[in-house]
Amino acid sequence: MATEFDLYRNDVTQGLIKPQKALADVQQIYAKDGLLFSDVGVHKMWIARYYHCDIPNGCLIPNGFCSMGFALPGAIAASLVEPERKIIGIAGDAVFLMNVQEMETATRLNSNITMMIWEDNAYGLIAWKQWAQFGRHTDLSFNNPDWSLLAATFSWDYKYVDDSRLLLDALVEASQHNGFSLIVIPIDYNENQLLTHRLGEMNG
Repeated sequence: MATEFDLYRNDVTQGLIKPQKALADVQQIYAKDGLLFSDVGVHKMWIARYYHCDIPNGCLIPNGFCSMGFALPGAIAASLVEPERKIIGIAGDAVFLMNVQEMETATRLNSNITMMIWEDNAYGLIAWKQWAQFGRHTDLSFNNPDWSLLAATFSWDYKYVDDSRLLLDALVEASQHNGFSLIVIPIDYNENQLLTHRLGEMNG
């Protein structure tokens, strides 16, 4: 697994960013002394498998009832407790919109946080599960807002990154920004099926 992770560390894909690359870059900045909040969705599966913390409780993931909409308010709460700590939340576009109103809370409380959205314009985890079981999935797509306008509405710093070579710099800048930042990346969920195949082969 570590070998596979390393294969994507220097990925230069443009247009869609691979989950492994996104997490490799996040880990460089936040794993040592930061805090990552994972929301619920496909990204949660990738984070649980690939993200490695260097400190205890460096990554918080809701399990059990899978509380959708957890990452943004969780990051806000953590910023209240540890305002100097580097804090990032990762959410899919669908789950982020379930608690998008909390962007106002972050603005009002001057939260020192970064939110990264993995954008696929669909309910990706449901699509993945349906594909794995039936070989196809129902129509699970939807339209997203204009992220730049949404960020501007709440006075958030904003970046859309669709070039893997630019992602690390965007994350560094957001982590050093004193306040709230939104980073949106178009995610390559073709990797979901490839991972399913690899795991199937491993389990023989």
